[in-house]
Amino acid sequence: MTQAHGGVELSPTGRRIVIELDAQSGVREIWDVFTTAEGLRSWAGILRGNAESGDLRFAFLKEGLESAAGSVRVHRCRPPYKFRLTADTEQGAWDLGLDLSSRTGTKKITFIHELGASDDPGIIGPGWEYFLQRMLVHLQGGDVDSVNWDDYYPALAAAYAKAPE
Repeated sequence: MTQAHGGVELSPTGRRIVIELDAQSGVREIWDVFTTAEGLRSWAGILRGNAESGDLRFAFLKEGLESAAGSVRVHRCRPPYKFRLTADTEQGAWDLGLDLSSRTGTKKITFIHELGASDDPGIIGPGWEYFLQRMLVHLQGGDVDSVNWDDYYPALAAAYAKAPE
C-alpha cells in the first residue's frame, strides 16, 4: 500500500504541504530534474520559455495529456539546493519550494506547497506524492508510467486532509 511521505503543517502564511523524500542520486541530478526542461519532461510536464528573461511557462503531463500552460515566476534560486517559485495553474497560483540537502550518501528532498485558503490538501497532497514518486522512479532509471495515479488518490487523501496541529 502507498504511504504518505508528508502532511499539512502550519506556516507563516497559513498552511502548507511538506513532503520529504530520500534519494540516492547526486544533488545536481536531483536539481536538474526539477529545474530543466529536459528533467521536468521526464516525470512532470513541459517547461517552455527563457529563464534569463523570466518568461517561463509550464504544463503538467498526466497520462500523455498536457494541461493548460501557466506562467512560472522564480522568487529565489540558490543552485543546487533551494528554489521558490509561483506557478499559475488551472487551480490558481501555487507557491512552491524545493530544499535539497545531503546526509551520508543520501540526499533529502523537501518539497513545499504553500496552500491558499481554498486549496484542498486532500487532493493536492496525493497529486504531489504521485508526481514525486514518478521523479524518484525516473532518477532510478525506471519507467515513470509504472506509477499509477489510483495508488495515490483517493488512498492518500485522508493523510493530507487532516488539519495541522
